[in-house]
Amino acid sequence: MNRNRVCEFPRTFVPVDADLGDWNALAPLFQNLMDRDLHSKESLEKWLLDQSELTACLSEERARRYIAMTCHTDDVALEKRYIEFIERIEPRCKPLHHKLNEKYMACPHRSALDRARYEVLDRGVQADLDLYREENIALQTETAKQSQAYQKLCGAMMVEFDGREQTMPQMAKYQEETDRARRREAWELTANRRLQDRERMDDIFNQLVQLRHQMARNAGSETFVDYAFRMYHRFDYTPADCLRFHETVESCIMPVVHANDDRRREAMNLDALRPWDMAVDPLGRPPLRPFEEASEMAEKVERILRRIEPELAGQFWEMHQNGELDLESRKGKAPGGYQYTLDEVRRPFIFMNAAGLQRDVETMLHEGGHAF
Repeated sequence: MNRNRVCEFPRTFVPVDADLGDWNALAPLFQNLMDRDLHSKESLEKWLLDQSELTACLSEERARRYIAMTCHTDDVALEKRYIEFIERIEPRCKPLHHKLNEKYMACPHRSALDRARYEVLDRGVQADLDLYREENIALQTETAKQSQAYQKLCGAMMVEFDGREQTMPQMAKYQEETDRARRREAWELTANRRLQDRERMDDIFNQLVQLRHQMARNAGSETFVDYAFRMYHRFDYTPADCLRFHETVESCIMPVVHANDDRRREAMNLDALRPWDMAVDPLGRPPLRPFEEASEMAEKVERILRRIEPELAGQFWEMHQNGELDLESRKGKAPGGYQYTLDEVRRPFIFMNAAGLQRDVETMLHEGGHAF
């Protein structure tokens, strides 16, 4: 990522050269906001902008450290930088963010603000105040550390196949080959590699369940689901709405899925489908191989977008040129894919594990939608 590009949104409160990983540089900024006299609507709005800038700078510092760590989970220095931030900076920031929220909600000039503009902010701040518990800070830190441990574990998974060492995402392409014995060999090799770390993965999962449940109970929620809906400011739909959606999928969509599976089994002339039968073309046609290298995929996605909307194509290519894409699968890279927002510069970053599959193109377009 090119961090030295001219920023469209220059800082006015946080010093440009501030070390956001040094608490001594951050503490005076929080103190300034805590001590400031909010004597008018105008002073309150300026205070909100300064607080927002500080929050955005801290969010981006965490984001950049997280991105660097997930791109290279085998880099000890990058892992250390990320862990230091979530252990030494975030736990000190959270109580102060809480105090700033209290200061904002108690300000008598808040009633003079434009309700249409500030309604969403107020709703989120109130939810954060309702959920805040000091005892959850340590639990949140441990949750982040356990999640990082899981990513490092997955990033290290490799197998020898087809004469070379390959990642788990790279092995997915063999599930599209027409040779059933080869598909099974690749699937079992991959599954057995994951099973080698089964106990450690189960341990991480169990710890995360316990940590999240305790956070929820501390905040007065019966379940982590209820807690998470409030934490993520999901005000427009409820867990009950999600369950109704699940039931609709089960009654309306799953019968179609099962019927498609039956047609697949019949087309392949099989008594039963196995896991290694689910990605291959059921008519025996060769697999789609839309690209070889991630750079080729980026070029072709740009061409797709140009036919849809040139402005989107231009934004995507700007991301490519700025180093805001890390697309290829490689040893030491965390699993999965995500789009992360760099809040200060207001730019997106896309992370994924491309291995030459049609599904990778679909993932790229999906994450591109988040980015746009």
